[in-house]
Amino acid sequence: MTEQGFTELVQRLTERAQRQPQRFRLEVFALAAVGYLYVLLLVLGALLVSAVLVVICFVQPILLVKLLKIIWLPIWFAWSVLKSIWVRFDPPQGRPLSKAEAPALFAEIDRIRAAIPGPKPHQVLVTDDYNAAVAEHARLGALGWWRNYLILGLPMMSAMSPDQFRAVLAHEFGHFGAGDSRMTGRIYRMRVLWGRLQQQFSERGGFFFKRFFAWFGPKFNAYSFVLARAQEYAADAASARLVGADPAAQALVIAQIGHDYQESQVWKPVWQRVPHDPEPTARPFAQLLEGGHRYGDWNDAEARLQRAMQHRTNWSDTHPALNDRLAALGKTAAVPPAAGQSAAAVFLGPTAEVLAKEFDDRWRAGVAQPWRERHEQRQQERRELITLDEKAASDTGLDTGESWRQAVLTETVHDSATALPRFQAFAEAHPEIAEARYAIGQILLRQGDERGIAIIDKVMQQDPNAIKPGAVLIHEFLMERGRAAEAKPYIDAWQARDELEQRAAAERAEFSPKDHYLSPDIDDAQRTRLREACAGLGWLAKVWLVRKQVDVFPEQPAYLLLAKPRWYKRIKRAQAEAELRQALDLADTLTVALHSGDLKSLFKRATKAAGSEIYAAR
Repeated sequence: MTEQGFTELVQRLTERAQRQPQRFRLEVFALAAVGYLYVLLLVLGALLVSAVLVVICFVQPILLVKLLKIIWLPIWFAWSVLKSIWVRFDPPQGRPLSKAEAPALFAEIDRIRAAIPGPKPHQVLVTDDYNAAVAEHARLGALGWWRNYLILGLPMMSAMSPDQFRAVLAHEFGHFGAGDSRMTGRIYRMRVLWGRLQQQFSERGGFFFKRFFAWFGPKFNAYSFVLARAQEYAADAASARLVGADPAAQALVIAQIGHDYQESQVWKPVWQRVPHDPEPTARPFAQLLEGGHRYGDWNDAEARLQRAMQHRTNWSDTHPALNDRLAALGKTAAVPPAAGQSAAAVFLGPTAEVLAKEFDDRWRAGVAQPWRERHEQRQQERRELITLDEKAASDTGLDTGESWRQAVLTETVHDSATALPRFQAFAEAHPEIAEARYAIGQILLRQGDERGIAIIDKVMQQDPNAIKPGAVLIHEFLMERGRAAEAKPYIDAWQARDELEQRAAAERAEFSPKDHYLSPDIDDAQRTRLREACAGLGWLAKVWLVRKQVDVFPEQPAYLLLAKPRWYKRIKRAQAEAELRQALDLADTLTVALHSGDLKSLFKRATKAAGSEIYAAR
C-alpha cells in the first residue's frame, strides 16, 4: 500500500471510529484475532502434514528413506512460527516508589482511581524522562498474567503545578480504565509477531505469509493507528471531566513546551561546561526540581507555544497535535502562569530531593568517562586552533585543508557567529567547495536570517547529498514561522530523495544470478594490493571482484567480492568474511560472499564478468 493509500484509509477509518467508537474497537479486536487465527491455522496445517507423512512411512516403509528428507520441514516450519509467537518484552524500567516514600502521591492516585474505575497499578516507577505513561506488562508473554505500571518522569513533575499534574494522572488512568494500555500492548505484540515472521521466513516459507501480509499488514496498521489516536482524545476527555478543562489544557501546553525550557535553561548550560570542566560537577535534576516549574519567567514562552500550535496532526504519529487536542477540550492556547509549587514538591515531598540526588549521581557516573574524553578532545581542538591561527598570521599562511579546518574549529571552540566570517572567506576563495556554502546557509538560518534559504537551495541543486539535510533545515525554519505552504515543497524533496536512496539500498542489498555483472574497473596497482593481501590467507583458493549493474546512482558502484576456500579447508562464513574484510581493508558497504552450495548459481553467473578474477592460489 502506498503512503497516499494508507493516508486515505486512515481518514476513512477515523470518520467511522468517530461515528461508532465501540463498534470500531470491536473491529480492531476482530482483525487482530484474524491475524492470530491465520498463524494458528498455518501451524496446525504444518503439523497435520507431518502427521500424514509419518503415517505414510508406517504404511509404506519403502518410502521412509525418501520422506526422511522432507518430513522435518513442516515440523521446522511449525516450530519457527510458534517461537515467533512467543513474544517476550522486558518490563518498564524506573526507580520503584513506595507508598511510605510519597503518601500524598498515592493518596492522589487512590482518589483518581475512585473516579475513573480501572486496575490498580502494581508498581509506581519514577524515571528521569520528561514523560508520564501507563504500561501493562505480560509476564507470560502471549499467555498474559499482566502487571500494571504507572511511570512518572521527575522532570515533568518538576515542570507542572499540582493541578496540572493531576490532569496528567487522570489522563493516564483514563487509558487504564478503558483498557487502552493492554490493547496497545496487544497491538504492539501483533506488529512484532508479524515482523518476526517476515524475518524468519524471508528465505524459506515466505510464500505462506507474503500475500496474506500484503493484505493484513497495512489494514491492521491503519486500524490500530486510528484506535490509538482515538484513545488519546478519550483520555484527554476523561482528564477534563475529573480535574476540569483548564488544568487539562494547561497540562497539555506544559507537556508540549516545558521540555524545551528544561533543555535550553538546564541541560544546554550543563553540556556547555564540557570544554571548561574536566569532570561533570553539575546537578541538573536538582536544578530541575528547584526551578523547572518557572516557565512563566521565559522570555520566549509565548513564541514557543505559537510554534507548537503551528504543527498539524499528521498520519505518522498517533498523538494528535496540540492544536487539535486543545480544540477538542474547547480551549485556546495560552502560557499558564508560573506555579507557586511544583507537583514534585507537593506529591513527593522530601523524597523529591532524594530522587533528584539519585538521578544526579547516576547521571554523573554514566557520563564521567565520555565527559573526560570530550573535555580532552576540546582542549586538543583549542590548541590546534591556536596553532592554525598563528600559522595564518605568519608569512606561510594556510593551505586549503587547513583553512577549512580553521573555520570548523572556530565554530566548535567558539560559536557560529565567530566562525561565519571564516566560512564566508573560505567560500569566496574556494567557490567550488559546496560544504562551505552549506555551512554559511546553516549558520544564517540558525541566526534567523532568511538569506540562508537561497544559499542552501543552491547547494541542494548542485549536490544531491545535501537535499535531505538541507530540506530539513529549511522546513524547520519555515514551520517555526508559520509558513507551512512554503515548507511543504522541502518535505516533498526530502521524500523524493529518500525514495531514491531506498531504491538504491534495495538494489545493493541483494545479489542474484539474474543480475548483470561487470568488470570491477580497478587499476593494476589496486589488483596487486588485493592479490598480495589474499595470499596472506592460507584458506583461500580463489577470489573474484565484480561490479553489479545498478539503475539508481550508477556513479556509486555496487561491488561484490566472491571467495572460494580450498577444498580441504573448513572455515565458518562469518569468520571468513571478517578475515577478508580485515586483510583486504574492505568497506562495510561492499558485499562479501563465501562459496557454498546455495550460492553456486550466483558464483557461476558473476565470475563470468571480464577481469573479475583477482586471486588464484598456486
